[in-house]
Amino acid sequence: MGQIGQLTTADAAAGSEGGKRSMPRADSFSAHQRVREATVEERRGLERSFPDRDRSRWVSQTLRSERAWALVVETFENRQWVPLGHAIVDADGLMALCILPRHRRMGRSPAAVRAALRYLREYPLEVLTARVGDAESAAARTFERAGFVFSGQAVSAGRVERRYDFVIRGECTPFNVWI
Repeated sequence: MGQIGQLTTADAAAGSEGGKRSMPRADSFSAHQRVREATVEERRGLERSFPDRDRSRWVSQTLRSERAWALVVETFENRQWVPLGHAIVDADGLMALCILPRHRRMGRSPAAVRAALRYLREYPLEVLTARVGDAESAAARTFERAGFVFSGQAVSAGRVERRYDFVIRGECTPFNVWI
C-alpha cells in the first residue's frame, strides 16, 4: 500500500478489474458536488479516516500546520448536501483523498478530485501531487481521470510509489493577461 495522497483500492471509484461496481442511488445526482473547508470539529480525528498508518500520520502532522487545507467534498443527495469525502492538502501541494465508505465504488472519486481542484485554484499552489502505491492501480486511474499526469516513481519506506502531478497554474504571470 502506498503512502500519502492515494486512494486505497476500496476508495477508488473506478472499480477494479473483475470487481462489481455499485450502482448510483436513484435519489442522488453525482454531478452536483461542492467543496468547503472542514470545521474545527470535522478536522479533529480526520486522520482516522485514512486506513494506512503512514498516511494517517501524515494527515495528522499536516493538519497541525497553519498552511494546510482540510476540505469536505459534498454531493447533493436526497435534496440535501451530504459529505462524500475529505481532501487534505499541505502547503507544498501534496494531496490525500479519502472517500467515505458509503460512496466508494460508485464512480464518484474522479469528480470529487476535480471538485477539490476547482476549489484549490483560489490558493497559492502551482502543482498538486498525489503519491499512489504501486499496487493500487484503481487509485492511479482515479487521479488520471481527474487530470493528473504520471511524473515518476520513487521508493519510500521500502515501497514503490508512483507520483502524479496536476498543474494548477502554468508559467503565465499576471502581467501576461489581456485586460
